[in-house]
Amino acid sequence: MSTSPTPLQPAHSSLRGLPLAALVVGIALGTMALIEVSGEFLLDPNTSTVFIAALVFFGMLAFAATYGRSRSQQSKWLIFIVWWSLLVSEEVFSYRSDITSVSGAEFASQAYAQGVLWCVAMLGLLLILIKYPQYLRGMFHGDYKWVSWIALFSVISSAYSPNPAFSLAWAFKLGLVAVVLHVCSQEIAGLEDLKSFLKITVWAFVILTLVPTLRSIFIPDPKGEYGSGELEQRFREAPTEISGIAGLLVIMCLMLYSPGKRRWPLVIAAGALIVMIAAGGKTGIVGGFVSVALFYGLQRRFKAMLGFVGVIAVLVALALRFTSLAAYATGYMQLQQGSSFTGRTELWSFVMPFIMQKPILGHGFIASRFIAVIHPDTPFGSSHMHNGFLEAWYNNGLIGLGLILAINYVIARNLWRAVHITQSRELRYLAVGGFAAYVNLVINGMFNATFGGRPDCSYLMLIAMVVLSIHLLRLAQDSSSPRSLAASAG
Repeated sequence: MSTSPTPLQPAHSSLRGLPLAALVVGIALGTMALIEVSGEFLLDPNTSTVFIAALVFFGMLAFAATYGRSRSQQSKWLIFIVWWSLLVSEEVFSYRSDITSVSGAEFASQAYAQGVLWCVAMLGLLLILIKYPQYLRGMFHGDYKWVSWIALFSVISSAYSPNPAFSLAWAFKLGLVAVVLHVCSQEIAGLEDLKSFLKITVWAFVILTLVPTLRSIFIPDPKGEYGSGELEQRFREAPTEISGIAGLLVIMCLMLYSPGKRRWPLVIAAGALIVMIAAGGKTGIVGGFVSVALFYGLQRRFKAMLGFVGVIAVLVALALRFTSLAAYATGYMQLQQGSSFTGRTELWSFVMPFIMQKPILGHGFIASRFIAVIHPDTPFGSSHMHNGFLEAWYNNGLIGLGLILAINYVIARNLWRAVHITQSRELRYLAVGGFAAYVNLVINGMFNATFGGRPDCSYLMLIAMVVLSIHLLRLAQDSSSPRSLAASAG
């Protein structure tokens, strides 16, 4: 298994001596011109949003290219910023497409604007690949090959999905993310690089948690578009998603927390914990609780685990007392929705015959988005399978399901090995945190389309966990090598 990053060697081209900052400025100007020319395809407010987002993105790239301490530092932060931009791109716009048919689906104009932001991120990726084209090597080798294959097969399966253009657009994002994370992996040489990657991911999740929460609080949903209950109207951006993202943010912040050195992650974790519970997403709360308990339990820090349980109990009590969570929980119990996981078991039984119609190749990437259109009697008009593994099976068949299972296996195996073989306390701390974060994703994936479908932040994070697990295992193996042990003993 090859996990070592590609040695950084500048590409031999006429652009070799051109400063990265100049390239950034040139691509930024070209992007502005492209957006201006294509303005007729976008509504004016969306065009302005894309314009501002592109300026911010290229401003960050220019800052990284100008102030990097070395050429390797420049390229590292450039690709990390591209990764950050892909994560937060889904929160630049808040929209819901009105899909009433397959061929004539009415997609919101913000969806097209979001696609423009992906193209802007791709230009940032090209900025690095022009200088270092060798970073594309090895995408189909080692543990990362499963990510590359699932991205490639998703592109292929888009051809036979109910709406190929729609599916291909999302497959483009998935493929772009697969390349970006592979390049990120090449830039991670040591522990500090790994922490830098984790930090920029944390700040992306801060935005992913904060923005929908603020929108939910200050822009209520009186029409009940996002739900008829009080909780759904207040957290109109989907309580399950907000709780799940916030819970994942909690565990990532705990991974970065270091007493006496880095205390800011603990502050963010506390805020994320409050949002996780207040949003009321049942799976997100359970996933957050289990993952943090596992984080402390694997370290045998049982006092900290009991303290965390006590904090959770207090927060839940306050939420039940001062928010609409109590009314929501009462209605949930009265309707006896627990036995069917809020109707999910009915959905799974309903879709199984359709899965078995095309069990090998599936119905096409993100075909699940149209299941309620094709079959109007779909339980609660669901637009996905509410299970990551069924989502992968329905969309990409047994081939896609096998690739998703391989990705999950690689992450779990690498992190478990890293926890048990490392001789470094800091590495073990990160590996335990990584394993707990992975468990959080799996728990959420059992009741939501966390992976296998639309490449939102949860799916992207699962792919990022492959990168984290590869390098944590590599660093753990290095720390336990005879030479490393001898050096530490000396």
